Amino acid sequence: MLRKTLTLSVLMALASAPALAKDEGFYIGAAIGGASIQQDTADFDEVDFPEFDESDFAWKLFAGYQFNPVFAVEGSYRDLGSPSAGTAEVDPYGLDVFAVAGIPLGPLRGFGKLGGIYWDADTKFEGEKTSDDGFDFAAGVGLEFELGSFAIRGEVEYLDILDETWMYTLGATITF
Repeated sequence: MLRKTLTLSVLMALASAPALAKDEGFYIGAAIGGASIQQDTADFDEVDFPEFDESDFAWKLFAGYQFNPVFAVEGSYRDLGSPSAGTAEVDPYGLDVFAVAGIPLGPLRGFGKLGGIYWDADTKFEGEKTSDDGFDFAAGVGLEFELGSFAIRGEVEYLDILDETWMYTLGATITF
């Protein structure tokens, strides 16, 4: 009897999944977490920059438009912290744009995103400072728990800035 009740409950939840799909429309959100930054070289005069692989607190503010339960576009401003090691410090930030594809699974939604990021980074080492910027590839995956127009999301993003940057965040969105 318990098995039949459990099976029936799961089938009813799956049948209602389209009704629980992500709200369509404009959304905004914020996320906090960490960034792991790797940089092997920097453009310093007569100074050998050491290999750099450090992490720091990071955050982002984002907005997007959900066209249907599967497809959205999203852009954000992100601050990747100011990780340091000894006398070396890197301070990157960026603006990005993504195409987002999701799979609604009841109140959960898995998603992936591909896009690009315009970034700028200041690197300091032994009293010298250098700046670098560019527009590079960005991608991410995440899982979102939706409660009507409100959602909580966790993400992992790869940003092809400096030599390699990863951002891990937990955030929330609201759809209008």
